[in-house]
Amino acid sequence: MTILDAFRKKAEDIISKIGIGLGDSATHNIKILKATLEILKFNKSSFFFFGTENQIEEIAKFPLYKENEKENTIVLIDSSDPTSELLNYLNDKLISCAVRGSLSSNKFLKTLDVVLNISEINRLALLETNSGHQFFFGPVGIDECNNLNSKKVFIKKALIELNTLNIEPRISVLSGGRLGDIGRNVNIDKSIKEAKELIDFFKLEKPDLEIEHVEILIENAIKDKSNLILAPNGIAGNLIYRTLVHLGGGKAYGAIYMDIGYNIIDTSRVGDYSEIFGGIILALAKSY
Repeated sequence: MTILDAFRKKAEDIISKIGIGLGDSATHNIKILKATLEILKFNKSSFFFFGTENQIEEIAKFPLYKENEKENTIVLIDSSDPTSELLNYLNDKLISCAVRGSLSSNKFLKTLDVVLNISEINRLALLETNSGHQFFFGPVGIDECNNLNSKKVFIKKALIELNTLNIEPRISVLSGGRLGDIGRNVNIDKSIKEAKELIDFFKLEKPDLEIEHVEILIENAIKDKSNLILAPNGIAGNLIYRTLVHLGGGKAYGAIYMDIGYNIIDTSRVGDYSEIFGGIILALAKSY
């Protein structure tokens, strides 16, 4: 069973209200509609699409929506500020989960702080290689996990997520170089030092935890079937995510905002259909 299968199994019997943001691209908004309709074939939750007047009209006139309109399972919310409206609905408990969908990441994160008073985030992405190996990954935000303490916090929160799925953690920690590269660059030295300290910390706190510093050799993390991989910092993590998903034939299935008191799932505004579908599965599974 893959990690996504485990989430789907948890989602099967959950009936919830899921909010999804629409963006400026009609193409990507239609992907959201198609993914939602596919989910509705096996789950009878209600879905709320948040968009501007034009975005809502585009969905409303699309043949697939009109064919399913009588089912009344997709509600279109017209707003001049869809990001704020989506998060306000979540804050007021009118929906159980918010999926970023096609909304701008920068605007979403700023509004998250304004509406929900959340400024520090840790997003745990679910990725898949082109050979089919699925694993959790982070950080994926350019300003996330940029010091030793934040990496400790990230792993601790990620362990909770794995535990809810009854997955035995197998963790690979990346650094900016090999051990033999120490002395070549101060930034590489810092990343290697932090990785080693991270391993020592968790080995002391959780002696049975399977966690290893694989240096810069991310290929070894995949070869070892790691189910949680930690990048050296947010910039490296974002580049790894983009390279895998947009250039390397891999897939993304959304990312969980961990331990913020609200159920929020992140998806790229230019994500493939599989990412939107996966993100909705995660949203349902987290709505228990």
